[in-house]
Amino acid sequence: EDRLGEAGVTVVINNHTTVGMWSGGVEANGLWFLQGSSEYTEERWIEDWIALAERYRDRPHVIGYDLRNEVRPTALLSSGSSPNWGGGGERDWSAAAGECARALATAQTGLIIVERICWPQNGLKDMLTPTPPWEAWGVPRDRIVLSLHSYSWSGPGSWSPKAFLGSSVTWAMVQAYDSVMSRALYGEMPPQQLVEHMDAEWGFCLDQDVCPVWLSEFGADSRSECESEWFATVCRYLERKDADFAYWPLNVGPKPGGDGDEGYGLLTNDWRPRWSDGRLQALRRLMPHAGTCRRTRCPPRTPWGHHTQEEHILARPLSMLLHPWCDPLPGPLMSWPGEASPGPRRLPPCRYVWANIQGSDADPGKDARVEVFNDNLQSLKQICIEGGYGGFALFGGRAYMRSASPQELRSRLQGGFPNTILWLAEEVRLCARWSEDPGEPAAVGEQAGAAGGAGAANLIQCCTTLQEAAHDAVEALEEAAAFREECQWECLLRGHAGFELDRFRPGWARILPAQEAPEQLRRGRQRHLLEPVPVKLGLEAHPGKDCFAGSDARILPNASLAQCRELCLAEGFGGFAFYRGCAYFRTATGPVLRQHLRPAPETTVYILTAEEEQLSLLPRLWSPAPSSLEGKVVALESLRLPLHFLSASEGEPGRGKACATKAESPKEASWAQWRIIERADGKVNVESLVWPHHYLDACEGSVASLGRRRACVTRGHPDDPWAKWSITQTGQGIVSLESVRWEVHYLDAGTGKVCVTRGCPKKIKPWALWRLVLLG
Repeated sequence: EDRLGEAGVTVVINNHTTVGMWSGGVEANGLWFLQGSSEYTEERWIEDWIALAERYRDRPHVIGYDLRNEVRPTALLSSGSSPNWGGGGERDWSAAAGECARALATAQTGLIIVERICWPQNGLKDMLTPTPPWEAWGVPRDRIVLSLHSYSWSGPGSWSPKAFLGSSVTWAMVQAYDSVMSRALYGEMPPQQLVEHMDAEWGFCLDQDVCPVWLSEFGADSRSECESEWFATVCRYLERKDADFAYWPLNVGPKPGGDGDEGYGLLTNDWRPRWSDGRLQALRRLMPHAGTCRRTRCPPRTPWGHHTQEEHILARPLSMLLHPWCDPLPGPLMSWPGEASPGPRRLPPCRYVWANIQGSDADPGKDARVEVFNDNLQSLKQICIEGGYGGFALFGGRAYMRSASPQELRSRLQGGFPNTILWLAEEVRLCARWSEDPGEPAAVGEQAGAAGGAGAANLIQCCTTLQEAAHDAVEALEEAAAFREECQWECLLRGHAGFELDRFRPGWARILPAQEAPEQLRRGRQRHLLEPVPVKLGLEAHPGKDCFAGSDARILPNASLAQCRELCLAEGFGGFAFYRGCAYFRTATGPVLRQHLRPAPETTVYILTAEEEQLSLLPRLWSPAPSSLEGKVVALESLRLPLHFLSASEGEPGRGKACATKAESPKEASWAQWRIIERADGKVNVESLVWPHHYLDACEGSVASLGRRRACVTRGHPDDPWAKWSITQTGQGIVSLESVRWEVHYLDAGTGKVCVTRGCPKKIKPWALWRLVLLG
């Protein structure tokens, strides 16, 4: 504990359980003593707290004592197992907390933190009436902090088990009951309703200066879009209230008694932050000296052209974050010269360098696809990239596509094929690195000159100037680093050449436009220039190996290696294990994955690699042509249900139901074939080939309260709103279809009955992803 203090970490001691076990449900740890047992009584509990207070008396970084975690019933349907607040008896949490608070107040300094009763979750007004606890207990007001826990699956004044039931008949029954009783979970509330509930439950204490409040537990599963939306709303609320919080938990790894990873954990398997974690970005906004300068005033124009100032930071592409832990990349990804930024949460486009090897082949006979060669090499390259293949062998007028990565194909080269040319597609992306010219120091007594010169209007100002923060040297350094990061962002997003910091004007920077020739650096200024670095990306294969088995940050079925490599970049994964057609992604960095490799039959671990190249490589790079889907005949295979294709087979012409039907080959199933019609407004129609003039239909009427209803195949006109869709390519050959009629509602394979389901546009889930198979 002394090392935490030396590192500047403050500590709150929490009495989490009495019995050593995973705690969270209806069990013995619900009360602060063991009910019906003389082994651990309330008196023993208070004695233990006094002993801990004495132990940490001389450690100033230990600032408080959280008396008990989640006080709750110890049995279901039993009135003798539920705690109360001020109701008397042995389960009176107010009386017990008061006894302990008085003992701690005389024994030690520090905050005394008292949580509200967890089930039912009533507002803090219940704890303040008829008499505030500090008055009732005779403890100084400035020693007491009221606290609470909040998760998307909990709710005001009630606890509902439906969050843990999944999609089932029991869930539907509980949902119907909760709807009648108006029992909504926090995660089911629209943002404004959630804010109103938080105001009524505990925010009023801060607004009216009643007492300090600590949100001592909250968190979200990174794999749940609903929890992520709820989490973002709570973080914005905490920022507006300037409220204190504790995130649960920091670590990952299996829970006690379970074999799955802790989905709420923030760190990777090697105890490092994952640089693309949206939860981490939201939390950084709440801590102004954690690296993101949220007190920076940018020019009025916004980086994407349609975001407000508050959304400025949240809208940044995760692949372009500036954190030092984006291993193995040397810096954030950036767009190619002359190309605009791709938009929120999208990867900048990649390019390729093609290698051709005469007289050799790799994996002969393992043909993922065969194409006729009509002297159009560019067309074959396009097919190879769109299909996510690592390369192709050209022989006898045909091209034989290879599904292995280029690195694997190189490692398995075989000679003795004099009439064969093996083409390998190696992916190249552009990263940003910064060089610094410190310039000449300012002379003693020299004053600031005019901020003129070319680009003088391109200024960024930090709202809280660095001079104001200079009373604390550490804070000043952190503020300066955060402001420098904001300037780097401005250059990345707008394609500027760099920026200059002026020692005479702390908290101000001059942006250098790309077309401006660098002038002589003035005395007292520092120049930071953006240097593009081409990086060749690869996948290092370890057949027969696995690492961190069971710690699956994401599972992607039936995916190509190119799609997996792209997901590693987008989400910050160090690699993935490939087993029986599914990719299981790992959060740890490459060096840690290599250290933990273990034998695993039928499994291959792929680790993302990056090799820096010279700028002279740029003229040799090949860029795929933008693919048009106009008039193309396609099949849509569900990523959630491999080998299940969108079908128009159920019902009769006029209006039928859309399904996801299993087929070995969509070429042999007319019901799985669709024609894409591109519209002038950028939207598409999806027309059934088996039923001409019938279009994929997002349904008329209103979307059900749960944001989900059955999709149809309906005869009509392509201009009808229900027939229009926005198609988004989220990876090579992977698309999502968003209804134009119902915004943020996506085509969902469901369990075979295709639906239109509400989703999160920032993080498309596998149920909304489809593999686009070109048929003609």
